[in-house]
Amino acid sequence: MTALKEEGLIIEGITVERAQGNTTEITNIPYRTAQYVAVNDTKKDLVVAMADMSIFDREEAVLKLSHHISPALKWIVVDANWHPNTLRHILDQGKSSTAKVAFEPVSVAKSAGLFQTHGTAKSPPIQAFPNHSVDLATPNQHELAAMHASAKECEYFESEQWWQVIDALGIPSSGARDRFVSLTNKKMTDEGISLQTIQLLPFVPTILTKLGADGVLLTDLLKPNDPRLTDPNSAPYILSRTSNGSSEVGGVYMRLFPAVEVVEDVVSVNGVGDTFLGVLVAGLAKGLALDGRLIEIAQRGAVMTLRSKESVSPKLGLLQTKLDELALE
Repeated sequence: MTALKEEGLIIEGITVERAQGNTTEITNIPYRTAQYVAVNDTKKDLVVAMADMSIFDREEAVLKLSHHISPALKWIVVDANWHPNTLRHILDQGKSSTAKVAFEPVSVAKSAGLFQTHGTAKSPPIQAFPNHSVDLATPNQHELAAMHASAKECEYFESEQWWQVIDALGIPSSGARDRFVSLTNKKMTDEGISLQTIQLLPFVPTILTKLGADGVLLTDLLKPNDPRLTDPNSAPYILSRTSNGSSEVGGVYMRLFPAVEVVEDVVSVNGVGDTFLGVLVAGLAKGLALDGRLIEIAQRGAVMTLRSKESVSPKLGLLQTKLDELALE
């Protein structure tokens, strides 16, 4: 808390849980501070990671969170560390407001929680467009595959609401492989990345798939009045247009943004994805469009963290000026 105050951050929404009983015995501590340990190889790539996030499994924590969702809130960022049932409650709280919701999958194992419920819960944790619970997700390639597998296992791709959106996208019944290859590349298409984003699009209408050195793939469900549908500069990236007269769906925008640079002097990969999403949402909260300029700034932030021993680069504040300048255009 002291460190956060020194950084000038707002701390009203932070709850501190005090340990009860004999604090020398871990079994008598009801809530343990979240812990994360990662092991990287000589190339700084992640080899194995362990996390204890059980403190997020408490129902009372969600009730406290709901008090901090104000009408003025623009974005809510939620990650997959929450228990699936708790995650669903948070998403419901978010969509009951005017705020948009961004989902950070965290890891391959936890990303599947977006489509899961446990215990006696019967209704699905998220709904399909236009009543979707999640507006934006930023998985990496492996998290995307896990989310897709989970949605399939939980029979989301068999629901009527899913099919209505998929049918409205205007993708030919013969498939869109050639277009996938032209918009991304053959390797990415063969790995199923493009198709997975399309099939998840009814539940998460904007997906930014982080591909490391290959850049970022934006897959965006367009509404009928989206200016990109009539913009000549956007035409090469329009994957499809609705053909069934839908009043909700206009088509699909898919664009691969290359990496801003090749980073040779990597210090740590920890926190890179969180930094990317944080910068992205900071720009969106300023009213910026989700386009190549904002994505480039978010990538710059990720590069800063790659070169930092901290989970979030201390230099990240330097990007504030770039976001402000972009907001003034």
